[in-house]
Amino acid sequence: MSEGVLAAVLIVAIVVGAACFTVRHLKKTAGRIAVVLGALAVLVGALVPVVKILVESPTPASGQVVAPAVPQEGTGSGGAR
Repeated sequence: MSEGVLAAVLIVAIVVGAACFTVRHLKKTAGRIAVVLGALAVLVGALVPVVKILVESPTPASGQVVAPAVPQEGTGSGGAR
């Protein structure tokens, strides 16, 4: 499972769990409605960056591997003494 999907699942689970706990313990209907609307707003706001990450396609890796050049003997600072 990719990190983006895992983050999305965790965000949804945390927000829904917190909203359910709060709604269950509130006595007034107006408070329950406010909590549900707030939870939806937080969910949408938190998922926007995750969706952007999931939608962006990763750039393909280059097929070429460039190795550093081997220094020639006798030249440069690391030559024979």
